[in-house]
Parts: sequence; structure tokens; C-alpha cells
Amino acid sequence: MKREISFFNKKVHFIGIAGAGMVALAQYLRSFGRCKISGSDLTISKAVKDLEIQGVEIFKGHHENQVKPADIVVYSSAIPSKNPELALAKKKKKLCLTRGQFLAFLMQDYSRKLVVAGTHGKTTTTGLMVHILDVAGVTPSFMVGGELPPYFTNGRYSQSSTFIAESDESDGSFLHLTPDAAILTNIEQEHLNYYKTPENLYNAFSKFIDKTLKNDGHIIVNKDDSKLVELCSNIKQDNIIYFAINNTNAQFSAKNIEFKPTSVVFDVYHYDKICGCVDVNLLGMHNVYNVLSCVALALNIGISFEKIAEGLRNFKGVKRRLQLISEAKNIKVFDDYGHHPTEVKVTINGLKKAQPGNLTCVFQPHRYSRVKEHLIDFFDAFNEVDKLLLTPIYSANESAKTPELLEEMISGIKMKMKGEVLVFQEYQDIVKYLSSSLKSGDILLTMGAGDIFKVSHQLAEFYKDKK
Repeated sequence: MKREISFFNKKVHFIGIAGAGMVALAQYLRSFGRCKISGSDLTISKAVKDLEIQGVEIFKGHHENQVKPADIVVYSSAIPSKNPELALAKKKKKLCLTRGQFLAFLMQDYSRKLVVAGTHGKTTTTGLMVHILDVAGVTPSFMVGGELPPYFTNGRYSQSSTFIAESDESDGSFLHLTPDAAILTNIEQEHLNYYKTPENLYNAFSKFIDKTLKNDGHIIVNKDDSKLVELCSNIKQDNIIYFAINNTNAQFSAKNIEFKPTSVVFDVYHYDKICGCVDVNLLGMHNVYNVLSCVALALNIGISFEKIAEGLRNFKGVKRRLQLISEAKNIKVFDDYGHHPTEVKVTINGLKKAQPGNLTCVFQPHRYSRVKEHLIDFFDAFNEVDKLLLTPIYSANESAKTPELLEEMISGIKMKMKGEVLVFQEYQDIVKYLSSSLKSGDILLTMGAGDIFKVSHQLAEFYKDKK
């Protein structure tokens, strides 16, 4: 693929490199080569350490000296304007791009740009499409908000003419993208700390749809989501493809759904004609939707159903998306990134349907603004759990902290939930409690977008040492 690369032999510096979207961009540039990369963050993740081993210059913390050699500066929307690196870069009139702007810049010259958008399911859906495309021989460049186990990376450069990316509506940055085809998984009120009103959120999605249609692109839409259907009501039928489980008027539907202990199996129909059967190593009805959207998109761009089914069958999941961490001592330990009450509920329900045994959930609430926005919805999100362990709210750098929110959350959950609710301040106390209370046949699920995954991994190490 012929393209002009304006960062050729330039130094690109990432402020906030440890974020899932930021590290994906850095990994893309690292696999592209032909430019120098550096990055800084307050915390250094394993993925960032891996980049350092590969020759990327990494700084822990932020200092203006670190940005002085850079030609291009890419920064996360979570980085405040007073950050010393960003402030100096702007003062020196360096080319400064937000993560979303830089992603759009990277994608612009690809002849086939595929984007996954929506409130929930984006990371898994994007990962599924990457796997399908690889099996079909397309080998796309990609950006995804979670590590894909077969590749051990969030981002990859490829000489293919196809680029697939997970979009981010949280800061409106998905409006920088101009897809040729886009999946819309679902839409729900979220990120109102940025959008202020639901109407502003819906208007942003409408603009995203319009940008795709201006490319004469196709929208693959969940027809069981009434709000999405409303937003797409005026689109020409030639440019929209509907998928659904409950709506028989959709072009693509799932029938004969069977949940197994580690997978879901179902038949895919195109209107009344069966396309074939798929078997995917995922759990939960929400993943039926994710898979179905990928089948619809893949068929639309000319991939055979046989290759699609093969790609789905060999899918290994996404890190931190209901990831099985350990099965030692006949105790299954899962970890999940879910942090919105809808995500929490569907993930727990999916796990309960597939796996017998008492379920203990360790949940770390994420952001004070999110807990406040969805407080009432959290009250009945854990009804299927036998025991719930709660931690303090993970602030994610939010300055406005309201500790009383956790007490309100606990009180509301206790009114709705039949099982026991416990609160822990320290992770070592959680691990100590679980290591002595979990029994053979039990299931543990750690959930949250912060660092709660440490509990599941520490517990797995405990059981490993006890062999």
C-alpha cells in the first residue's frame, strides 16, 4: 500500500502511553518502524515495559525535558493542559495531536477503514474481526482497546490495505474517523460527564453515522437496540445492514443458541436462509450480538462464511474480557474489565448460565462520576452473585472525589441482593479472605476497569504455589 508517512524518521512522544488506546498507537508505530518513539506515564504497565525492551524510550512520570527532542506529541484526553510536557510542547509549537486525531491520521490513507463503535462490546467485537480477517488472509492493521492473546498486542502495523479500529466515544474522538464500514453494537447513556446530556451523546453518534455514509459506507446496526434504530431511521436501505436476535426483520439473525461451559453455539441466518453454524469461545448473550455483527460485516466485505466460522472457532478472547486466569484446586478464577452496570449484569448472567457453582464477585467501582451517573442501576447489577466483595472507588485521576458515594452504592445493593456483601480496603486482605473461603467448585470473578485484576492474578499465584 503506497502512502506518505510524515512521521518518517521523526521522534514521536506519547504522553500517557500506558492507556489502552495510547499503547496501541505506540505498538503500531513500533511494528511500522522507521521512526523514533518515546513515552511517559505515571504508571508503567507490562505492555509499556515490553515496548521499552523493544527499544522505545520510556519515562516514569512527566517532565518537560522528556518532550524537548520530540517532533510530534500525541497525548491522551486524560492529560490536563497544565501537564509540563504538553504545556512545553504547545509553547514550542510542536505538532500536538490527541490520541483520536493521531488514530485518524494513521487510518486516512488505507483504502478500507473498518470501525467498531457503540457503548458496550467494542473491544471483543474488534478482536473478533481482526481474527476473522487474519484467517481470511487479509492481515489488517489494527487498534483495539485490549490485548489480543494470539498477538500479545493492542496495535499492529500491516502492509494490508485494511485497517480496523475500536473507536472511542468517551471524549468525542470517534468523530475524527471516516470509516468505509462501521459496526454499531449498541447505545446507552454513558460519558455524560463529557456530553452533559443524552441528546448530545446521541447527536455525536448521528454525526458518526453521517460521516460513514458520506464515504458511501455501510452501517452494521443492532436492530434490537431501539435507540440505534431510531438514529438510523432515515438511512437508505442500501447502506444499512441490521443484525438481531429478537427482531425477525433483520438481515442477519441468530437462532438455536446454545450456551456451553466455555463457548456459545448458534446458527446464523440471512433472512430465512441459514448461512451455517458458529462455535465461539465466549460466554453470554451479549457476545452473540458481538459475533453476529462481525459475521454481517465480514460477509459484506466478501469473506466466505467458511473462513468466518474458522476465525470465530479459533478466537482466544481478549485480555480482561471474562478471561479465565486459573482453574487450580477446581476453583475457576475469571477477570473482566466490565465497569458499567449493564456490562456487569450481562457478564455475570452469562457466566452463571455457562458455569455451575457458587459465584463470588470482587468489584472495583470505576470513577466517581460514573458511579454517581449510574448509581441506581448498580443496585441490581449483582443480583445473580452469591457473594459480593467491594473495594473503594478507583478514581482514574478524577480530582472531584465524593467518598459517600460508595456507602450509597453499598446500601442500595444490599437492599436488592440476597447474597452477602463485604467491603475491603486493601487487596492483600481480599486475597487472604478468598484463599481461605473459596471451596472446590466455586467461581471467582474480579471486575473493574482499574487495577482489580491484581487480585485474580495474586490468587492464581497462591493456588499455584499450593500445588
